[in-house]
Amino acid sequence: MRLSDRLESIIELVPRSEICADIGCDHGFTSIELISRGISPKVYASDLREGPLASARENVRNAGLEDKISLRISDGFGSYEPGEVSTAVIAGMGGVLIRDMLIRGKECVMKMGAFVVQPQSNIPEFRNFLRLNGFEIEKNAVVFDAGKYYFPMRIRYTGKDASGEDTSITEEDRYGADLIREDRGLSDYLKFQMESYEKIYQKLCSENGMHDERTLEIKELMELNRSILTRIFKD
Repeated sequence: MRLSDRLESIIELVPRSEICADIGCDHGFTSIELISRGISPKVYASDLREGPLASARENVRNAGLEDKISLRISDGFGSYEPGEVSTAVIAGMGGVLIRDMLIRGKECVMKMGAFVVQPQSNIPEFRNFLRLNGFEIEKNAVVFDAGKYYFPMRIRYTGKDASGEDTSITEEDRYGADLIREDRGLSDYLKFQMESYEKIYQKLCSENGMHDERTLEIKELMELNRSILTRIFKD
């Protein structure tokens, strides 16, 4: 099966030989590939409503994997028992929604190893939440697919005390500490982002101080991007 680059980037991060929950499974393609490639021995594919599961159920049946992929209705981890799965994929939804799933499903999350998330929005805020709530990001990735950038990450719950941590959005929250160190496509994203920032900045500046706070914010983000790009290319 030919998957999109976005889905390939998720699969590449999934730990091997772990029973996996594919939460918000959509058509079930990720679940099917995890089994077909021998990455996971068993997958529980779930979604919030029966409608979205119908397509996944048909695809699983067509792939002949009904004995390896079990489908269920679940709101996040709501229908999972702690210890039932040892890893999970949560992708294709906003950062706030994934954050809420992790909070509500904490009993399951605490008993899992590393798992993969791919927030579609509020990514700096999501990384900030992870850092301040006992999660470690083992690996960040960046992928360009169909005109948009995505940021899958493999994370693990450690329960680390966040006392004394900077609670503001740091540059590591914004872009990922390992991507800043190693690039792996981050520089392309920063250049892409700078083009957008330049247009916004010029438009704001032409409006005679009507949006001073937003203008300053964009200017600071542009300076941050330039600083990171300088460090990347210096190394």
